[in-house]
Amino acid sequence: MNTSENNLLAKLKEHIRFEDGMDDSMLSFYFDAATRYVNKKIGTTQDYLVIMVATVMNDNRSSSEDLAQALSALEPIFGLEVLTSASQTESTN
Repeated sequence: MNTSENNLLAKLKEHIRFEDGMDDSMLSFYFDAATRYVNKKIGTTQDYLVIMVATVMNDNRSSSEDLAQALSALEPIFGLEVLTSASQTESTN
C-alpha cells in the first residue's frame, strides 16, 4: 500500500465509528470496495468520494437495503462530480 492509500485509510478511520473487536484490517476491505465503486460510477477515483462510500459501507454493513438506500442518496454527488470534472476538462483544452 502506498503513502497516498495509507493517508486515505487514516482519514477513513477518522470518519467511521470503530466498534469493539474491529481492527484496521477491516478498513482495507471498505477502502478497496469503495475505490472500485467510485471508479465504476465516475470513471476515476476521487479521495473524498472513496471516504464517503467506505463510511457508508461501514455504517450500513448489517443491512443491504439500508446500504442500497445510502448509496443511492450519494447519486447526486457522483453526478455533480462527473459534470464538474467534464467542465474542468473542457476549460483546460
